[in-house]
Amino acid sequence: MVNQNWISLLPPLIVIGAIFITRRLNISLLLGIFSAGFIAAQGNMVTVIKMCIDKAIIHLADIDNIYLYLLLIIISSFIVVLTVTGSAAGCAQIIGKRMKTKRSVEMSSILLAFLLSIDDYLSILTVGFVMRPIADRVAVARTKLAYIVHALAGPLVIIMPISTWAATILVQLDNAGVGTSLTSKIVADPFYVYIQTIPFVFYSLLLVVSVLYVVQNKIGFGLIYRDECNAVPIYDDNESIQESGNKHSLIELLMPIALLVGGVFFGLLYAGNYHLFGGNNSFVDAFRNNSQTFFVFFMAGLCALLSSVVLSLYKKLIRLKQLPAVVYEGFLLMKSSIVMVMLASILGSFLRLDLHTGSYVASLLLGTAPLCLIPVMIFVVSLVITLTTGSAWGTFSLLIPITVQMIIALLQLEAPVSLEQIPLLFTTLGALLSGAACGNHIAPFAETTIMAATSTGIEPLEHARTQFAYAIPVIISTFISFVVAGLLYERGLLISWLVSLMVGMGVCVILFYVGNRFFKISFE
Repeated sequence: MVNQNWISLLPPLIVIGAIFITRRLNISLLLGIFSAGFIAAQGNMVTVIKMCIDKAIIHLADIDNIYLYLLLIIISSFIVVLTVTGSAAGCAQIIGKRMKTKRSVEMSSILLAFLLSIDDYLSILTVGFVMRPIADRVAVARTKLAYIVHALAGPLVIIMPISTWAATILVQLDNAGVGTSLTSKIVADPFYVYIQTIPFVFYSLLLVVSVLYVVQNKIGFGLIYRDECNAVPIYDDNESIQESGNKHSLIELLMPIALLVGGVFFGLLYAGNYHLFGGNNSFVDAFRNNSQTFFVFFMAGLCALLSSVVLSLYKKLIRLKQLPAVVYEGFLLMKSSIVMVMLASILGSFLRLDLHTGSYVASLLLGTAPLCLIPVMIFVVSLVITLTTGSAWGTFSLLIPITVQMIIALLQLEAPVSLEQIPLLFTTLGALLSGAACGNHIAPFAETTIMAATSTGIEPLEHARTQFAYAIPVIISTFISFVVAGLLYERGLLISWLVSLMVGMGVCVILFYVGNRFFKISFE
């Protein structure tokens, strides 16, 4: 352990700087781990290596982490099954088959994005590639489609409790010291904390509302409005995608997702000793006191994957000998993410247990920054880091351990603490997740930006440039929402959330109205 001073900030700053230079997150995390170990061991290289190995062993010995990695492979294998069998494209074609107007195509794209919100890659690639020819036929501007596809990917997935992003957030909360054991810093189930945080992820909520508002009310301004004015119908001669829906049905998509969501919901209630399943806990207490979150996620994901495979085999969409390749492709799809989560967890352990970075940040803020401004400050910091790195998951790994420790220190509490003692936690975590979702959404070099542009047939920089005007009102509204939430956090979670969200929505609607009214003249 080292004394709390400025040097504890070096490892996260090294990670951010290395990502900005190399654009390679895992190498940057390795540099951060090495620097953190070097500081903690006071320059003794043998001790540095021993500490890193010990932390890696501890991480891999935690069964919850194993369940997380298996879940990520299972979900990515499910994505591969939907892609290989053509089920995702076929189901999308069924949804958009009767679409004849611009609004109906845009609403179909929104509906499909909601159905595929278990993973941002799955959502972007499927909605973009499948809806593009349909959108072209009715002259929906490709920049408008890219905006819809991207806005309803990561920002939507992050507030879906059953998703790859949720699983990653849960493991970071667990590594930050949120758990049901008495040795935890915060005694609470990570899933329950995440569920309580979702209403405060204002950027995602406001962005989803803004997309619906734009489509429903035919809002248009800026560069996207210019493209809408210039769009003409384009007919694709390739009928293979258009005919793909004939041999598919929505059950191929809906059944596995229903099993996944239902399995998690009922599994958590069962594991939490809900009284209808023979236990003695109420509905809320069953979620609050559950200690098998990762196992439940794993089992639900396995059931969903098996159901999809069995149905695909029955309909002869896939052959039995293809299954090993499917799982291998699923592993390759998530390999980099699994390594990233592992490295980030080791770095988080150094920051939390050895360098006490969160406590040092809290000591800097204590007495200088009022508690009511902490959420909006975290939102800005999270946004800047994600814009710099292009990775929301990297931001989770850096900030969640620091933020949890900082909140406890700012409130001058001694661990372990209960959720009732830290009412500011949910608002602050919501700000952190909002900043990460926002930065990932608007970063020009983020993977999701490139994928959204590619799947809709435009250049990445063109997509980043054209969608920015529609993101600005949401960013401003989110900033104001967290200012209000911070001012009202002592009034109770419900009042703080409701007033903040209503203010944010009001500001967002006004800004879109102003844009629609005054920033389209030059293109008419």
